[in-house]
Order: sequence, then C-alpha cells, then structure tokens
Amino acid sequence: MAPPVARLVWAKGNGDRAEYPLDRDVLLVGRDASADIRIDEPLVSRAHARIERRGGLYFLIDLGSTNYTRVNGAVVAEQELKDGDELVFGRARCRFVVDDRSITPESKP
Repeated sequence: MAPPVARLVWAKGNGDRAEYPLDRDVLLVGRDASADIRIDEPLVSRAHARIERRGGLYFLIDLGSTNYTRVNGAVVAEQELKDGDELVFGRARCRFVVDDRSITPESKP
C-alpha cells in the first residue's frame, strides 16, 4: 500500500478550509493565479514559497517573500516539514498534514 500523500490545509479567515494535496515534487505557494497552491491574501507574495518533496521528505523554502514564511512560529529560509507543523504565509495559517490524526479539534489550522 502506498504511503498517504501529504497535504496543506489552509483555514481561511471566513471559516472555510482549503486542502491542497502535495502530489508533485515541487509546488509553488503564492498569491499569483499561476501558483500551484494559491493563497489569495494581501500579505502573501505572488511567489511566496516552494514546497519540495525529496524522497519521502518535504521541505518548505521561502522565496524571498516580503512578509516571511514561518514554521511553528519561527521565520525560516528552508525547513524540513513534519506532520502537524503550522506554516504561516503572511497572515495565512496552514497545517502540514500527513496523517489525519494530526488534525484534532484544538489543532485545526
């Protein structure tokens, strides 16, 4: 059985959620309409960050964004992602999820 595909879960300010499967080796995160993971928020750069899958691991790389990329509250240039990590692009809060158990009522992004 193949391992589950990781995904990024964005809890929008209006209470909606958007889920993005991380099913390719490189995905662009940003506000631009051409971004693979489009986060349409004013403080998110057009090309804010990139998520790369290297083997079975995922990495988040900031692309020189104006309002930084954070993982679990820390500003990062590049960071390996772990199940349940909170990723923040501008003011948009997302959760990196590999296993559904990492999203509990108190940890929902």
